[in-house]
Amino acid sequence: MDYFARQNMIISPETAQYIRDIRILCIGAGAGGNEVLKNLVLMGFGHITIVDFDSVEDSNLSRTVLFRKEDIGKSKALAAAERLKEMALHDSPEITGLHGNIMTDFGKGLFIEHDIVLCCVDTLQARVYINDWCVRTKTPFFEMGFADYTVDISFFSPLGKYPNLEDDFPVCLRDDMGYVNISDPSDDHRNSCSNFKVHDTELAKIPTIQVSAAMAGTLMATELVKFLSNMDTIRNKMLMFYGRTCETQLLNLARNPECEIHKEKMPIMEVAASTDMTIGDLLTILKEQTKMVPLLHLPDEFILTGTCQSCGATIEYNMRRSEIWNEQRWCDTCKKNYPNYENRLAYGLNLNIIPQEVSLDMDGDILQRKLKDVGVPENDILEVILIDSENNYQSIFIYIKNK
Repeated sequence: MDYFARQNMIISPETAQYIRDIRILCIGAGAGGNEVLKNLVLMGFGHITIVDFDSVEDSNLSRTVLFRKEDIGKSKALAAAERLKEMALHDSPEITGLHGNIMTDFGKGLFIEHDIVLCCVDTLQARVYINDWCVRTKTPFFEMGFADYTVDISFFSPLGKYPNLEDDFPVCLRDDMGYVNISDPSDDHRNSCSNFKVHDTELAKIPTIQVSAAMAGTLMATELVKFLSNMDTIRNKMLMFYGRTCETQLLNLARNPECEIHKEKMPIMEVAASTDMTIGDLLTILKEQTKMVPLLHLPDEFILTGTCQSCGATIEYNMRRSEIWNEQRWCDTCKKNYPNYENRLAYGLNLNIIPQEVSLDMDGDILQRKLKDVGVPENDILEVILIDSENNYQSIFIYIKNK
């Protein structure tokens, strides 16, 4: 059967082959993600990974084509992947759903392992994180946003014709939104004075209508196919569609001098390792391979234990600092017995921490801990500072590609 007879009257055989082969990473399976993914599988794309930490809610059903009433409560990523497998026209589709947070639960090697990234998320932190790792791994990416009847999509990529692209991004998403330090709680308003997470009461649901998501998905899928055909028109630009007046505007983006990501020139070195390996073993491998002293940056400080600020009892965390909620500073017993537990501050936090920067001269207990037990996911990319015998240093990224 020739499912794509009409489509192949428009695109070249070479583009049709790219569609069959290209590996897509879609981050976010909400209304916009649903629409662009639906379009892609109908066009013959079949190698797709979907990442989302959210579950299907009843309010999603009026704006999503991939979810059904029986999907309420299920993982968005897993439910979308199952529906897309049913719809796929690809000869041998490989469509995978990953339930979790792209920033903490999965290795940044995902950006290397895919050819194109689709950013369909609605939080500033996630958008900046995706932008930075696409720029670092030189992976072209699309980005969408919509509210009310207004839609915007952007496409950021190195120059050149696909698949022969240059290395550097002329501009990126940060150049549009301004430089934001996602590791600084003052830029996100989701951390307390303890630097633990707090529930963001200002993060309201964005008012929109299904047709806006449909338009965003249509525009993104169209530009993706045009890119593979080397006839894209919004590369390193932003397209605005104003649904109330049916007007469009194409905005040129200029390099923002405050954008630090363009100044990074850190190579990515692949290391045959495993998250089952200890911190000490990885540092030893790096020292042997580079002939320099390595300082390894873990994804975050890793909190082993702390004390309840009400009664002083030990609280087991075993989590990254960025994943601990502010209310977890008090034990379950105190939260149950004292309605005003947040005002009971008799004890300090007294955290037992594995620091973010680790080296071979640290305590043996730290060096014997496995990477997976200190918050490093499989196939992650970590920063390493290498110091030579004359105390000169250089920074690199290492891609821990599981053996």
